[in-house]
Amino acid sequence: MKTNDIKLWKVYERVVVKFMSEEYSSEEWTVIPNARITGYISNRKRQIDVLIDYRFNHDLERRIIIDAKERKRPIDIKEVESFEGTMRDVGAQKGFLICTNGYTKAAQNRAQQAIGLKIIPESEIEELNISSWDYCCNCERGLVLWDLYFGIEYDGMNYIQATGKCDNCGKFHIWCWSCGNKYVIGSEEEFQCNNCEEPWFWMTSIEQEEDGSKYLYLLLILGNGLHYIIDKLPL
Repeated sequence: MKTNDIKLWKVYERVVVKFMSEEYSSEEWTVIPNARITGYISNRKRQIDVLIDYRFNHDLERRIIIDAKERKRPIDIKEVESFEGTMRDVGAQKGFLICTNGYTKAAQNRAQQAIGLKIIPESEIEELNISSWDYCCNCERGLVLWDLYFGIEYDGMNYIQATGKCDNCGKFHIWCWSCGNKYVIGSEEEFQCNNCEEPWFWMTSIEQEEDGSKYLYLLLILGNGLHYIIDKLPL
């Protein structure tokens, strides 16, 4: 895939996703491109360019949202106020407006502490090698953001796995480093790598939290009965 095959604003969103995934590379955070969250106030789906959530359970105190603004002009106070309304609706405690051509003084004054304003110029697009990203195994249109690489120790053996998410359909992807194959796992499904027959399997489970929000959790189930939450997606 070449950069000029995709609309500029979409490429810019992927630049921002890459930037934020590097900034929040700790295993505690999950970085979700093109997320869909049901608003607590509006009760309708809100599209979020980049969602950063606590990876292992429901914790809105850590929720961050990012809006990528590929603009020929500086962003103004109205865009800051609109973004602040989105933050309140989805329960985000912090947000970033990331833009190509800066922001007005009024926008900076209105942003205050909860909203960060950052500039990533369009020149950064040239440095993003989209051809090195993987196509989604499910929709074949989106690209996969691999945001967690981790080791599993089992019976004295060490295994490397990676998980990621498609920026179009949102499906979880699993990268088995033992055989090199990459797979997609759907909602409330189970999966085990057929090539390796490793002593664990993956499953997804939908859980509803006390505040009514729903998440799709990705779980790793080991052969000794232990299980771990690896990632989650808002529904």
